Amino acid sequence: MTTQRWILAFCLSLASVFGTVELFKTKEIQTYTCRTFGSGIVQPFKGESYYVRSDCPFKLTSFNVNRGEYSVTIRRGHNGLLVQVEIIVNKVTTLLQNGHILVQNNSVSLPYDHTYQHIFKYGIYTRLRSSLLPFTVTWHNVHGGINSLWVTLESELCTDMCGLCGKQNVAGHRDELIRESKLHDHRCKIRDPVLQKNHICRRFFLKTKNCLQDNNSHYHRLCKENICGFENSQSIFCPFFQEVASQCNQSRINRFWRRLTRCAKPRCPGDLIYEKKGPAFIPSCSNPNPAPFYQELTETCACPNGKVLNNCEKGYRCIPKSSCSCEFAGKTYGNGEIRSSRCQSCTCDGGKWRCSENFCHRRCVIEGQFVTTFDGKQYVLPNKCLYVASKGPNWIIIIEFSQKKLHIRKVTVQLMEELFVFKKNKVLFDGQEIPEFHFSGHAQVYWVSSMFVQVHTTIGINFQIQLSPEIHLFIDAPDTSNDKIKGLCGNSNSDTTDDFTTNSGIIENSAKPFAMSWSLLNCFGNIPTTCTNLENENYAHEKCAVLNQPTGIFAKCHPHIPTDYYYTACIQRICNSAGSRRQGLCIGLASYAKACAGVGVVIGDWRRITGCG
Repeated sequence: MTTQRWILAFCLSLASVFGTVELFKTKEIQTYTCRTFGSGIVQPFKGESYYVRSDCPFKLTSFNVNRGEYSVTIRRGHNGLLVQVEIIVNKVTTLLQNGHILVQNNSVSLPYDHTYQHIFKYGIYTRLRSSLLPFTVTWHNVHGGINSLWVTLESELCTDMCGLCGKQNVAGHRDELIRESKLHDHRCKIRDPVLQKNHICRRFFLKTKNCLQDNNSHYHRLCKENICGFENSQSIFCPFFQEVASQCNQSRINRFWRRLTRCAKPRCPGDLIYEKKGPAFIPSCSNPNPAPFYQELTETCACPNGKVLNNCEKGYRCIPKSSCSCEFAGKTYGNGEIRSSRCQSCTCDGGKWRCSENFCHRRCVIEGQFVTTFDGKQYVLPNKCLYVASKGPNWIIIIEFSQKKLHIRKVTVQLMEELFVFKKNKVLFDGQEIPEFHFSGHAQVYWVSSMFVQVHTTIGINFQIQLSPEIHLFIDAPDTSNDKIKGLCGNSNSDTTDDFTTNSGIIENSAKPFAMSWSLLNCFGNIPTTCTNLENENYAHEKCAVLNQPTGIFAKCHPHIPTDYYYTACIQRICNSAGSRRQGLCIGLASYAKACAGVGVVIGDWRRITGCG
């Protein structure tokens, strides 16, 4: 396969990953769930529940689909709780331990997005959802570990499943499941269950005879096995009673089991209140109306009726939606405040910007690690990776950072079946370098200067690329299909509150998890955010200050574009520049000058005044 054909196939595969792919078509979705809770109770996919007391590692479930490995491995501590859980989704390993979540040995915060999986808060629980299969793992954290965990499959996947959960369609035998699922560890033990009379179990199961009928004695036995040695641990016995009570949904036991067993309701932080069945995703200032997909009901901590979570501040405070603030260019605006520019004026209305018509064309700017979305939100990329800059119904733009230096090495653009690659001072079409002007079925490409290449397409997306001294990307938003635009550049809907929408549809509050959800393949290290060279730092603060001078060359643009972001970016460029400090300064100043020109404010001869001529 030729290099250009390989690149085309690669990009087509990326487009398929991020496009809408229906992996399973079923007229009626059947759900298979395996649970483990308490000090060792397992409810397999099929068959009756059983108990195993051990501090050994076990495969809870394991299977392969389309050459991808999926498995969940668990280990309990001496306190009976799960102290280590390992989840593998298509070679990506997630470890749950000591209250932390590590993906590929790196600690992550929630929500977390990856090409193959998404991890997020789900009511009082935490959930990992595969983006490749209808496969989820949900767990409940308590002090000392995890007291309940369940695996859900929404399709009958395969017959070679193994683990304590057994198979989806065949009931397994307890002893056989335990023996075949135990992983080698000579330090651990499997202990025989101990049956002792327990007054809580006896009192509870006197009330469940009518509901459980023939299964009542079986569950009573499990109760005594589960609680033995953990009589004072609500984290052990409460999940068991809750599970049994949920099976007696129409019985009175479901209404008073907590009082009968002295199991307290979960505590909620701040202003949040506990709901037995409430929204899995709490309405917040940044996302007051979660999409239908996120409106499932579960045990949760939610705001009182009529209020939303103020996720712009710490403390889990609930406020009326009308009191939510707005954010733009790193600045917070209170409800009713107005921001104006040459292009439009916007009013903060309950956490959302209500803007007049934008008289300037929306443009996404990617200058190295510094990004401005179509709607004007500005942030810094966290890692040197391969990223989806922007994608639409029939096009995708990918940027690739250099492994060694802190700049973009290459931009790859796929327009329908056509593939363009932009490198330093070079443009390739299907692997062949193109001259000053090129016309294809979907694009017109031409050099507008020795530094810039302009691309006009027939499918609505136009962009300009600076190829020297560094690669910078300027993408003009299409006039239509804005709701279908995704990637680092956002969606061009005049609303900055949803610019950090990940590839799974979750709206993030911070740049790092959002940006990483649009990363592809391996990354080449973190992008530093601080100076390590004091001399460079002093130079940067002194020279970049020209942007902020109230009567300086850039002052006429201050009312239209705040300098905070550009001043910080200018300093970081100089601090981390692989070239000369002067070049880093001039690139930083040029960035602000070009942004001003984009809103119709032409800066004077700034290059001569600042020594960048």
